[in-house]
Amino acid sequence: LKLINSSNRPLIIFPQGTRLSPNDRTPFKKGASRIYEELKIDCQPIAINSGHIWPKRGFKKINSNLTVSILKPIEAGLDKIDFLKRLENDIYSELDILN
Repeated sequence: LKLINSSNRPLIIFPQGTRLSPNDRTPFKKGASRIYEELKIDCQPIAINSGHIWPKRGFKKINSNLTVSILKPIEAGLDKIDFLKRLENDIYSELDILN
């Protein structure tokens, strides 16, 4: 934890744990909330609509556009259950728009 907090490098976590199809709304894994709680730092959610371009099953779609949305940061200090609910809601709400 000390190394992560003192580093200028980002910590990137995919809270779903795997690639999902565009309309899959599987609950996020709890590990992201544990990391958030332990590090006590803000979280910068990002939504990526890669399910259309790089599906879990099937082939990658060549020459396609991928959209990356940088969402409103989530401040440090939330309860980990509230954090996970907000993170999931923010990302899935954005993916509903992108898809």
